[in-house]
Amino acid sequence: MISPNRTEMMWFALGLVWFVLVGPLLIGLSMELGLWPKLSFWIAFLYVLIWVLLTGIGFSLYSRRVAREMGMGGLVVTVIWIGLAILLARGLLVAFRLVGH
Repeated sequence: MISPNRTEMMWFALGLVWFVLVGPLLIGLSMELGLWPKLSFWIAFLYVLIWVLLTGIGFSLYSRRVAREMGMGGLVVTVIWIGLAILLARGLLVAFRLVGH
């Protein structure tokens, strides 16, 4: 498998920083401000959406390069990874929705 280059790693790192540091801090701040019970679905939705967008850019750049360099076999592996990321994002969104109720 081909290693991600610097640009792709930057997008993955931004997604990780959002997922681990920035997003939870913003969710905690929204709880302190009393926004969590009223807007919990939308806050969780934006949290997951921004994470998916940041990492999705990295995945799309990586998949284009893998398909160009390795052909269809490399693209199949990349599509599987992208599918797993989408399933994880959907699971997180459902979990946040259930916590709000």
